[in-house]
Amino acid sequence: MQLSTGTRLGPYEIQAPLGAGGMGEVYRARDTRLARTVAIKVCRERFSDRFQLEARAIAGLNHPNICTLHDVGPDYLVMEYIDGKPLQGPLPVPAVLRYAAQICDALDAAHRRGITHRDLKPANILVTSAGVKLLDFGLAKLQTEPVGEDTETLPDPLTGAGMIVGTPHYMAPEQVEGKPVDARADIFALGCVLYESITGHKAFGGNSAASAIASILKDDPAPLTEFSSAVPPALDRVINSWLVVAQAIADG
Repeated sequence: MQLSTGTRLGPYEIQAPLGAGGMGEVYRARDTRLARTVAIKVCRERFSDRFQLEARAIAGLNHPNICTLHDVGPDYLVMEYIDGKPLQGPLPVPAVLRYAAQICDALDAAHRRGITHRDLKPANILVTSAGVKLLDFGLAKLQTEPVGEDTETLPDPLTGAGMIVGTPHYMAPEQVEGKPVDARADIFALGCVLYESITGHKAFGGNSAASAIASILKDDPAPLTEFSSAVPPALDRVINSWLVVAQAIADG
C-alpha cells in the first residue's frame, strides 16, 4: 500500500513517491532530526537481525559513486537523496565509457569489501551532473572471503525467506538458477547494463521474467557492432566476454 504525504516512519516524514519495484516503494522524505532530505525504500518484508548486521557493513562504504546508506528500519532503508535520472540508452560511446569507468570503480570498492550488489540495473544507476551514483547497496550480499573456489557467504536474510533478489533481465545465470553468487554476478549485470546503454536494447530479450531467464540461459546477445559502427571492436569483445564468462562459470 502506498504511503501518503505526512506519514511518519520513525523520525522520517514522507513527502512524495519516487518510484516502485519488486522489493517495494521508494519515497522522498524529510529527516526531522537533521532537517535533511533523504530517500526511503519501504520493503515488503521485515528485515532479519542478520540483515541489520550486513546493512551496518554496507553503510561503511564511502565512495563518490555509491549512494550512502544512512539508516535501517524494521522494513525500510534510509538512503542519500540523489537528484538524477536513471541511466538510459542509447548513448554515445564516449559517455558510456565515462559512466562505465565510474561504475567499475564503485563496484571495485564494494567487491574489495566482500560486498556483491546483486541488483545492478539501469534503474539503480542514477546519472547526475557530477557523474553516476549506484543505488540499492542496502540489499547487497556480504561475503566472508575474497572471490574464489572456496568462497563462503553469510546466510542470506532476504532469499532465505523465499525472496528473490535481482531483476530478471540483469541476473547472472547462477543467480536465476538459485546458486550462490559473488562479485562475478555483478560483472554479468554490468555487461547487460553497458550493452543496453550503447544499443538502447536489452542484452537478453523477453517480455516476461520467465522468457528473460530463458534467454539468459541459452542465448548469445547480438554483437554491439551490429547496432553502431562507432562501437570499437575491442569494447564489443570486452562486454561480450563478461556475459559469456559469467555463463561459463554458471555452467561449470
